[in-house]
Amino acid sequence: MPDEVPATGGPALGVVGRGRLGSALLAACRADGTRVSLTASRRDGWQVDAVPDVLVDASAPEAHADVLAYCTAYRVPLVACVSNLTDAQWTSLEELATVVPVVRATNLSFAHYVQLRIAEFTAALTRGPLGPTTTTVRERHPIGKAHRPSATALVLAQTWAGASGRTVADIADERAGLPVSEHELTHTWNGESLHVRHHVGSWAVPARGALTAAGWARTAAPGLVTMRTVYDDLTARSTP
Repeated sequence: MPDEVPATGGPALGVVGRGRLGSALLAACRADGTRVSLTASRRDGWQVDAVPDVLVDASAPEAHADVLAYCTAYRVPLVACVSNLTDAQWTSLEELATVVPVVRATNLSFAHYVQLRIAEFTAALTRGPLGPTTTTVRERHPIGKAHRPSATALVLAQTWAGASGRTVADIADERAGLPVSEHELTHTWNGESLHVRHHVGSWAVPARGALTAAGWARTAAPGLVTMRTVYDDLTARSTP
């Protein structure tokens, strides 16, 4: 239910979706005292005590129209965690971003952000005479993950291509094992290989990332950004 915990001075959140991420986010809010003033789910509908400072959408594409309408009507910043939206739905988020900040949260993990930065670093090192490398992406999610390749795997491949000027040789998607996910970038050249692997074993990890994104979006200017922008900004602030 909304308003489950007392406010701590941070943003009051709205949480749409009671799946694995939504439930983990509500648990994180209870643990650190973040006020939840709105919840929404297919089973319980919309429960609103007050307009939240930031809305986190951890639901499904079917709820997109309601989320968009609410954020538009009340000018609420949005952290959009649903990765398998249609092109038309992404376009509608771009329109929303002209009036409020919208964070397109393909992957909420800080370590994934670090993995992307490593991909750019290795791209710069393998452009010269010591290359070329063959680069591949592998992703693993438990059985039941329908979206394949995952949005995170595609972003990893796109980041490498943008930094290196070369596309990855393959994107392998596997559906097996335990929650939550693994994403690996592999470079192979001259009889050796380098593996940059990121493993997430708990839904508490993306939940913490959602709280970070919400805190950032609360004071941000209107615009559509990714978690890359959020972590770039926050790491720049913490660097002496």
